[in-house]
Amino acid sequence: MPPACPDRVLLLSMHTSPVDQPGSGDAGGMNVYVWHLARALAQAGWLVDMATLDRDPSHAEGVHPSVIARGIRLLAVSLPGAATAPKQDLPRFTEPFGRTLAHFYDGDDAAPRVLHAHYWLSAVAGLELAEHLHTPLVLTLHTSAAAKNLRAGADEAPEPREREDAERRIISRSCRTVVNTPTEKRQLVELYGADPARIAVIPPGVDPAVFHPAPRDPAPRCVPPTAAPRVGEHEPVRSDGGPDAAARAPAQSPDQPGPFTVLCAGRMQPLKGQQVLVRALGQLRRTHPEIPVRLVLAGTGSPDFLDHLRELAHAEGVAGDVVFCGSLPRPELARLMGSVDAVAVPSSSETFGLVAVEAQACGTPVLATDVDGLRHAVRDGETGRLVPGRDPAVWAEALHRAAADPTAWRAMSQAAARRARELTWDDVAGQHVRAYLACAGGGPTT
Repeated sequence: MPPACPDRVLLLSMHTSPVDQPGSGDAGGMNVYVWHLARALAQAGWLVDMATLDRDPSHAEGVHPSVIARGIRLLAVSLPGAATAPKQDLPRFTEPFGRTLAHFYDGDDAAPRVLHAHYWLSAVAGLELAEHLHTPLVLTLHTSAAAKNLRAGADEAPEPREREDAERRIISRSCRTVVNTPTEKRQLVELYGADPARIAVIPPGVDPAVFHPAPRDPAPRCVPPTAAPRVGEHEPVRSDGGPDAAARAPAQSPDQPGPFTVLCAGRMQPLKGQQVLVRALGQLRRTHPEIPVRLVLAGTGSPDFLDHLRELAHAEGVAGDVVFCGSLPRPELARLMGSVDAVAVPSSSETFGLVAVEAQACGTPVLATDVDGLRHAVRDGETGRLVPGRDPAVWAEALHRAAADPTAWRAMSQAAARRARELTWDDVAGQHVRAYLACAGGGPTT
């Protein structure tokens, strides 16, 4: 076993690369979290390795390291058959993933002082790796099977028992579990029997260089991704989807007020609730046809679900008011967030809801489901509105309330921006370092 590097941390993100474009494939808020945590840790003087499955089937088996920013390496782990494996098949790759990383560090590389696993698949791989390297394991689940199943809607497939059992085992064996909110901490204690003394509550941050108030565009439009920055310069950059050009919103005349525009950004899947918004828009059209509302959907998902959303929009009579933007680079998403009237987060479960805070950082109030971490991300009546449940009729009423009095709605803009400024990635990194040192020795407990 190689000697541990006193200031190196290994961030495990097995199933999705931290440099993947959020909103595409399996990439979402977790990708943003890991990438910004890595940058902030590197700026604090730590050496950061990020390990993920290599999705290039042409690569030879093993670990392919590459420096993607100062102090940050991406370790692409190439395994036979893993490059094209669907997410549901990834559990069988956890053991070889951890074993391959162990061989990498057994070479001439210094081992990390601490491992930080993101999501349960990474943690399963990390358990054996931690034992091999005699390195403590820190866990961030980002989502838990038990909490998701507790809140799942009728159109959401339940998480398998295998995952729930694995998460219970991982939590019991991890040195620390990092959660976003006190609500998530309580869930892990109640649903998994977690030791509260070994749970650190650390909310995520927001990048003010990208997400900040800007002059509003009276005619927001979806635009295709432009040349994105290189990895390590600004944001994760991989993109596999552009806008639906056929559904692009037309520009409004300067002398004509446009419709009240609502953005929903994230992976297209029932959990995120895009179908709730489409149904709510149809309900609003039937009950209040005098109030024009446009829905902008940014992100990608399975072709079947996207087809379902388009069919649903036609069935509800609102196809002309639903715009599909595809996956946008973060700077373009920020500009879109700042130009719309509201950002909607109708998820059935969120450990925090990073997109809600990013929207607030742009000065845009948020409509969010009154559930889990969204209760902490959005201050009801101050930075947006919390909507009870996911009944389309209730969401239609929430949209009507906001669109009928846009002046009152936009009055929450300054409070929203102030809320976001409370959360910085530098502070997040500092709290993580304290958790790392508490496990590895050399620091107080969190």
